[in-house]
Amino acid sequence: MNDFPKYEQNRRTADRGVTLVKQVIEDEFRWIFRPTPLEHDFGIDAYIDIITENNQVTGRYLGVQIKTGASYFLTKKANGWLFRGDLKHINYYMNLNHTVLIFLVDIDSKDIYWVEFDLDKISETKSGWSIVVPENQKVNKEVKHIFKKMAGSELDYLSQLKYQWAINEEFMKDEVAIVAIEIHREEIENLDIEGLVTLQKRLTANEDMVKKCKGKLTFVIIGYDEDSRELYEIPEVRQWAKLALHEFKYWGYFLNMDGDISKYYGLGVLFSCCVDYKIAEKDIMMNSYMEMDDEQTNDFVGFLFHWLNILSDEFGIPETINREQSSKITKIIYGEDMIG
Repeated sequence: MNDFPKYEQNRRTADRGVTLVKQVIEDEFRWIFRPTPLEHDFGIDAYIDIITENNQVTGRYLGVQIKTGASYFLTKKANGWLFRGDLKHINYYMNLNHTVLIFLVDIDSKDIYWVEFDLDKISETKSGWSIVVPENQKVNKEVKHIFKKMAGSELDYLSQLKYQWAINEEFMKDEVAIVAIEIHREEIENLDIEGLVTLQKRLTANEDMVKKCKGKLTFVIIGYDEDSRELYEIPEVRQWAKLALHEFKYWGYFLNMDGDISKYYGLGVLFSCCVDYKIAEKDIMMNSYMEMDDEQTNDFVGFLFHWLNILSDEFGIPETINREQSSKITKIIYGEDMIG
């Protein structure tokens, strides 16, 4: 009767600890507890899936390392117990895209103590690292809101997607000549171009979208009505424009360049904010005008041409349209059609 596998005491203790944690998470938190199979345990013993009050699974979760038994409560500190970890787990934990919690389980009292793995809280030891697990941090329903915050807020991506689909639909309408995008002062001051980057992805999602949206876009910078300066005189606007120029890229295709709209909005604003200038006197009547830096002007146009060619190659835009757009660019920037 000696030739049977043995259920060792340390394994029994570890399993009891996992069972206690599972019970608290499922019964008190009403969340999902997912143990990690032993063959896939590289320092995370289980995952805790966050569930809303309406029983919706959010996709947000926490990773947990669970240590059970009296041996983990031997090194007492003023405010808790010292937990020692292996060096190999530091890189692993820090490269995970979720928060890692360390649980110490007292089998006798059935209390579970926790601490968040945090580089600022760990100390070096001879063989690894250590962190204090506070005695006043017990795993119970009172800390549910703390764990939820650690996991991060869930986002309603479907609502965002529906908004983007609505924008797509607006661009695709034949009767819509121009779609004006508002760039708010807050975006300018925060150098926030995320909206433009997302818009570019939408406009280049497929060949039909690209063809339908040629020349339909313009943008308006708002929030500076009470500022007496022109937009090109405002440093933060110039900084934002220079960043936006290189991130959105396909201005020469999607921007509307017909009539005066391009002079006062869209490409005209982008150009005046991206290129250095000086105010020069024009004639005996003392009329003044902006004199743009020639080298920067040529670079600006070169960027637009380059990105227009890339878009044309990727989506099979005919050469005639490419030349048409290039002609519009030179007419706005140089005052004449230099393509012919």
